[in-house]
Amino acid sequence: MGYGVLVSAVIIGAAIAFFLQNNSKFSKQLLMFSAGLLLSITILDMFPSLYSGGGIHAGIWVIIGVGIQLILEGISKGIEHGHVHHHKHGTGTIVPLSVLLGLFIHSFLEGTPIEAQHTHHHHAGHEHSNILWALSIHKVSESIVLATFLFSLHIKKIYSFLILALFAISAPVGVYFGSFLNSEFYPKILGIVSGIFLHISSVIIFESNEKHALNWQKLLFVFGGMLCGYLITQ
Repeated sequence: MGYGVLVSAVIIGAAIAFFLQNNSKFSKQLLMFSAGLLLSITILDMFPSLYSGGGIHAGIWVIIGVGIQLILEGISKGIEHGHVHHHKHGTGTIVPLSVLLGLFIHSFLEGTPIEAQHTHHHHAGHEHSNILWALSIHKVSESIVLATFLFSLHIKKIYSFLILALFAISAPVGVYFGSFLNSEFYPKILGIVSGIFLHISSVIIFESNEKHALNWQKLLFVFGGMLCGYLITQ
């Protein structure tokens, strides 16, 4: 089921970008909601599992995950949390391979703990669904940003859809890879992905408030995502 849900999330995001050209407001709102949801799932569900099964050094893997995401952001230019940058080449606009590579690696890593936890003895089915659904909503918002960016470029639509198709399978490939991991690696990969989720959600929330003004609408979506995360972890 996980593979289909993740692919469907990208299809939904791409369809929203394709049919709803003026989607900036909606994509920002969904991005804020997904950030709250990711943060909630990370703290309420992933952290307890990590620290109960990963030993006293579990936090090191969270730090490593944050570091990996910082490196990936330098490659992808932050497109995974709403940043888009156009690159000119001659008379046209191109998609830098480094941006796509960073985004695909990010997506691949996010999917790895979903099936890996089936080999782990702690609440496998419960955690599986929580991470899967939180990640899927995040994928919808990521896909809207990526697809909107691609459709604005002077490239053939077939290339845009090809890039989106590759992005759609990146997380499922991570899920498949994770299914082969030995159970002893589960806390490590869970810690790394927890660090990635923690960083991504924090960046989305704090960057959306550059002037440090109190924006009740943004708070509503963030707290709504957090509440949703709390409810599905109960």
